[in-house]
Amino acid sequence: MTEISKEQLMQLHRSGVAMSRSRLTYATPKQKTDWHALQQQSIPDALAEGAKSAAATDGQMSTKLAHLFSGSNQILAARSNLIGKLQSDVLSYVSKGHLHGYGYELPRYVSSTPVAIPNEAWNGKLDWIKGTLNYHGMQFVDVRLTTNRIRNEVLRRGNVDRTPPSAVGRPSVSEDILEAFNALSDADEIDTSKSLKWHYPKVRRWLELRKPQLPTPPKYISDETIRKNISPLFKELKKTKKQ
Repeated sequence: MTEISKEQLMQLHRSGVAMSRSRLTYATPKQKTDWHALQQQSIPDALAEGAKSAAATDGQMSTKLAHLFSGSNQILAARSNLIGKLQSDVLSYVSKGHLHGYGYELPRYVSSTPVAIPNEAWNGKLDWIKGTLNYHGMQFVDVRLTTNRIRNEVLRRGNVDRTPPSAVGRPSVSEDILEAFNALSDADEIDTSKSLKWHYPKVRRWLELRKPQLPTPPKYISDETIRKNISPLFKELKKTKKQ
């Protein structure tokens, strides 16, 4: 395996997303929508409604307090559950090689170079807000995550030949593109009111996260290749929604 240079490690770290932002950055569109919807729900408003309900309720103080905090507790619980799911998804992407972690090992000096986080270290104690990771005496700070595509792109820059593979003899990615479209459709992420081309980045992102070892990296799959594969499905879905 070619050794990663100091410059490449620095670039991989710079291109990464801080842990505090990674949960939402790598969330699915639906999860992002759910997150923003939960942020719009007001805790003070929920408490105000709870206070009205408590005042109108007869019973012991414990019953009144339950009414007081019912709405706010539901909002907080929903937020906590979603954060937990987002964090679990990120760690799953890391374990499957879709995301790669880079950070600084303590003690950190001005001249320190970022290091690749070992896979087993992700079983340690992770502080998502501070971006720190501790595992069996190893301490990493300023931990960031970058995608498999970006990592491969940075590492390829050390090679003389960076030309994408020729289309001649290239293994087909049609089935993978169809799988991506169907998965997005099942997740209600296909918007037939938008153009077909509007969905190309979604297909590439899905492939990037779930199919990192494709013979043709998602970045190099042409718009035309995506179009000819998903166009019939998109048209059929559009007809179905009009009925």
